[in-house]
Amino acid sequence: MASEVRIKIAAMIIAVFIIGLSVIGCTRQEEIPIEIAENDVLEEPNIQEKIKLVYAVHWMDKTQLDGIYEDGRLKSKGLKQYLNEYTGLHPEIEFEILSIPYGEYAAKLELLHEIDSVPDIYQIYSSWGVLYAELGMLDELPQDLKEDVIQNYVSTAGVTINGEIRGIPTEINDFALLYNKALFREAGVVDEEGNAKYPETWEELVDAAVKTTKKDENGNIAQYGYAFLKGMDWGVVDPFLSLLFSNEGDYISEDYAQCLLNSSEGIEALEAILELFDNGATDANSNVFDFGKGNAVMIIAAPWMEAMFRETIGDEFDTVVGVAPVPYLKKSASLQYSWFMGVMGKSKHKEEAWDFLRWFTSEIQPDRKTTRYGDLLARTIGAIPSRKIDIEGNKDRLNSPFKKVFVDELENSVPEPNVMQGSEIRKILMREIESAWIGEKSAKETLDEACASINEILAQHYPG
Repeated sequence: MASEVRIKIAAMIIAVFIIGLSVIGCTRQEEIPIEIAENDVLEEPNIQEKIKLVYAVHWMDKTQLDGIYEDGRLKSKGLKQYLNEYTGLHPEIEFEILSIPYGEYAAKLELLHEIDSVPDIYQIYSSWGVLYAELGMLDELPQDLKEDVIQNYVSTAGVTINGEIRGIPTEINDFALLYNKALFREAGVVDEEGNAKYPETWEELVDAAVKTTKKDENGNIAQYGYAFLKGMDWGVVDPFLSLLFSNEGDYISEDYAQCLLNSSEGIEALEAILELFDNGATDANSNVFDFGKGNAVMIIAAPWMEAMFRETIGDEFDTVVGVAPVPYLKKSASLQYSWFMGVMGKSKHKEEAWDFLRWFTSEIQPDRKTTRYGDLLARTIGAIPSRKIDIEGNKDRLNSPFKKVFVDELENSVPEPNVMQGSEIRKILMREIESAWIGEKSAKETLDEACASINEILAQHYPG
């Protein structure tokens, strides 16, 4: 009996074992497609890596990049807002802004080119463009954008290198006289109605500068009638060139083979500047930035300086600051200089970079009838845009008492020549003019020596 029970138990165990095997087998067969499906789900999605465009700028002010806010609300877009707008339309693109101070910009861009670590998009002072083009740093401007530049911009002088248009004009700058109306009235430099009277001729400027200059008990200037800026070429060279052009003089010959600064017109222009020093209305320690502090009564300035002085002077800016054409010797004139933008020759993402620049600089916004870049320049940067439609579409900013003079005087401005080693030529001229400031050389000696050094440079590149 016991043996029969053991046999039945054994049989039951075997049956359970067999059933278990069959169940396991069925389960495995059913799990095969499930495992494949799970593997499909668990695979990481094939996400395309974003294309990073590095955008080099010389803007260091926070508002230029982040925008202008008023009471916590965005009043005017900065560069970052426009880049965010573009990446919203093109999620495959991302941007990195490379901010390089103006004083370091030219050399750093060359270094980045040499070590093959270039940004994709550049903006450069036109004077640097000739060397950059020769070094292969600048990509060729696509034909459609070249035609756009020819048809729609105020001037192509700044972007024309050896007869070819090499980039997209950005800001265009000329110069005007800034004067402190309150200090003019205090010194009696007024019209018949007692309003501040700005000088129209250089002789009148010297007279006003002498009248508005104040000195301390030691004979040092405490309030400059006129201020330059030693060590910065735009604070030394640009006022001189503006006066040179007003005297119907020339900078460099049309074939770029000869320096013309030491002509009689050039010598007269420098002698006119030196009258300010001889009459005690300025000295080599003057500083254009003191205009915002009320310690300099007059300066020759570019339009981009408005934002800086508005911040320094505050709510009284519009009542204190007067703007007038550069006082002249023979006719109204000033230097014109510009910046342009494009894609670096060694960029790995040229197509994407040019597509972005088309959107940024030439696509017209339907609501404003302007370009995005034009709005950035006129409404946030404080510069005059180069595109005609952007000047027209931003009249509310450009027709202000401050900007209107600069815009109107563009027709009297003379473009700076695009020559090889233009920056070095400007530095030579700056150093020579500064030596004349402190009486080391006469105007003629200064310009003769400047031209001798400049001609050595020109002979290397423009043999004539």
